[in-house]
Amino acid sequence: MRVIYAVDIHGYERGLKKLAEVSNSLKADLMVLGGDINADLTILNGLNCKVAVTPGECDDIYITKQARELGILFDGSTVDSDSWIIGFVGGLSFHQSIRKLYERAINSVDLLVTHFPPKGCLDLVLGKYHGGLNELNSIIAKYRVTYVLTGHYHDNVGVCLMCSNALVINPGPLTHGNFLLLDYNDTVIEYRFMRLP
Repeated sequence: MRVIYAVDIHGYERGLKKLAEVSNSLKADLMVLGGDINADLTILNGLNCKVAVTPGECDDIYITKQARELGILFDGSTVDSDSWIIGFVGGLSFHQSIRKLYERAINSVDLLVTHFPPKGCLDLVLGKYHGGLNELNSIIAKYRVTYVLTGHYHDNVGVCLMCSNALVINPGPLTHGNFLLLDYNDTVIEYRFMRLP
């Protein structure tokens, strides 16, 4: 299974078009957009893979409405993708998103896509304050999450290993040409930080 992950698009439609082209050339099975999109999602109509979108706090109701109409909105829900359970926590109304995820009564989540990072991992503000969400730490522990894909803080690009052994990854904003390529099988994810051509 091959996944393209991008976050913090902020209306960069030219970049989203390039990402779709790259996704097709890399033969991705799934493209995940992790929020703060503010771009016309019909750009992705020619994509040769499935798409999953969760909103960010900057996305207006138009983005969620368009994603819902296209059948690609996954906020507070889970997807079983090639024997991996992927959970989604959006940033538009994260409390509601988290509540919906708990209501699903699932046993585990392999990969969590969340616009905001968990508290203490890739969440530094002004280099000294942690702005992540404690609620996400609880989800990660409860569902024994292995991998977390996040964004929101543009300067916190990288990887962080939580004490629960969850690996948190922020590829950086697509507005700067950043995205993530993930290849996974039943037990392991290989990831690469990528740049748009």
